[in-house]
Amino acid sequence: MFSVDEDIINFFAPMALTFIPILIWLRPRIKLLNLKAKKGDPLMGYIMFAWMGMLAPVVVAQAYLITATGEITRVNNISKIDELPKTKYYSANHFYVDKKLVRFKTKFEVSGKYNADFDMYIYAAVPVYDKNHTTKTYNFKISSPHSNVNSNNALIVLNGRIVTGGDLSNINPKSIKSISVLKGNAAVAIYGDAAKTGAILITTKSYQVPDTLASIRDDNVHYAPSAWIGVRYEKTIRNKLSPEKKQAAYEEFATESQRDFNSKPLDKFIYLDRIGTSKDLKNYIAAVTAKGDSLNDPVIVLSPVNEPFEARNGQKLPWIFGSFAIGAVIFMITLLFKPLKDDASEAGIEKSDADEKSSTLKDFKSFFLPRKGFYVTPIIIDLNLLVFIAMVCSGLGFISFNGMDLLKWGANYRPLVNKGEYWRLLTNTFLHGGLMHVLLNMYGLFFVGIFLEPLMGRSKYATAYICTGIIASIASAWWHPATISVGASGAIFGMYGVFLALLTTSLFPPDFKKSFLVSTSIFVGYNLLYGLTGGIDNAAHIGGLLSGLLIGYGLYPTLKSQANEREAQKETQQYLDELNEK
Repeated sequence: MFSVDEDIINFFAPMALTFIPILIWLRPRIKLLNLKAKKGDPLMGYIMFAWMGMLAPVVVAQAYLITATGEITRVNNISKIDELPKTKYYSANHFYVDKKLVRFKTKFEVSGKYNADFDMYIYAAVPVYDKNHTTKTYNFKISSPHSNVNSNNALIVLNGRIVTGGDLSNINPKSIKSISVLKGNAAVAIYGDAAKTGAILITTKSYQVPDTLASIRDDNVHYAPSAWIGVRYEKTIRNKLSPEKKQAAYEEFATESQRDFNSKPLDKFIYLDRIGTSKDLKNYIAAVTAKGDSLNDPVIVLSPVNEPFEARNGQKLPWIFGSFAIGAVIFMITLLFKPLKDDASEAGIEKSDADEKSSTLKDFKSFFLPRKGFYVTPIIIDLNLLVFIAMVCSGLGFISFNGMDLLKWGANYRPLVNKGEYWRLLTNTFLHGGLMHVLLNMYGLFFVGIFLEPLMGRSKYATAYICTGIIASIASAWWHPATISVGASGAIFGMYGVFLALLTTSLFPPDFKKSFLVSTSIFVGYNLLYGLTGGIDNAAHIGGLLSGLLIGYGLYPTLKSQANEREAQKETQQYLDELNEK
């Protein structure tokens, strides 16, 4: 019905499926252990350890199912590949890989803890045909009127490389730049005894790659590629390097990749592995369509494999059971060091099961379902998650999204905003660059919303969130001339600005103010400093924070008056209750 990203099938679906039984059945039993610790959360540690122990064999098993059930589809001509049922592996009898028409796509990403890594990728897509359509056969004959060298017996050197006479039939005479002749001792000194009868040196003009694949013609017939061979190169450096050092590292990486690509025999393989829906496939397609050609749909990208087909499973099967056994044994050994609580029993386990299920369901509802006093925050969280899910289901990715896709969905971008697309200043606050981006932002919003929304009320809270989000977007567009920006973090920083402003007033109790003012200031300050490392839109954060501070101080008189009214009503109700009791 639709294509699903391979990362979801191979990793994230197993992550979710393995966490469910641990959360429902194993967590209440772990809580029966006597988990006393001076610091940290031993309960979460045990849960995460059990999760990893179960996740590893499931991921390996999924990978095994994919390779073990795959069969080779044999095609005579590569052009027939799309006429056969879609499968994972192929072999072809007649094909031609034209490296001269390679297309490249360069990709840069940040990854790792705190975006510490700068990842560089080069995707090379090489067209594959049934035969070589770009080379014609010419009736080419060398004549040397100014020498007595016989071209039939002479050594032929083409662009510094010794070739046979048959190779000359593929040379277009119009491409020849010069022909010269060496004879006698000079020829032998350079090329050895093979040049005793003389050497003919041919130099051709440099090959020019056609601008588009439409340039590949034979007798005015256009040949679109039947498929593409994909080759990927990658290198990771530290993200904290200066732009100059990053540029130097990339140039070195590009040179190494070009050298490897030039020497790689792409037409020598045992079978081909079809690249499924994934980030790699999207980047290969971006390389293929970079020049705007109208190509076959779907674009088929194949990866050459140079090992026996029978070896495709590797050691996956034994590692399914081995990884499960290792995880289970280690987990059971750790249980020996934590005795049960004194009141742990079968009845206690059953009661704990019921309590845990009720607690888990309650936590779930509190996060996603609106309720009295906490209505707007869950709705905003749900909208952000729904947009993220819609983008995932559209096949745009999961861990991270492409900048152009984000732009199509409403990202903030100054050149487009200046053209009148002002709605981007709001829509970008509901878009996120990937999984961790949306999860961290929603957690931050949930935390601040718990304290602010009951105090401010629905309308003021929603208005403050939207206003700080738009102001943060304006600050981002003003600061960055041509940067794609997404995320709710500008609006969230705005709400933390409101929170900080109110914490400096008499609206909160003194004990509450003291602890949360310090912790919130450290949290905001750390994130702003971390934003200086790169890859983070600090302009939006600062714009949202400053606007939130102003809104917070502006709302203080009204909120204080409302708080005094509530306190007065509470005291009046207590007085009336006392009278009723008397």
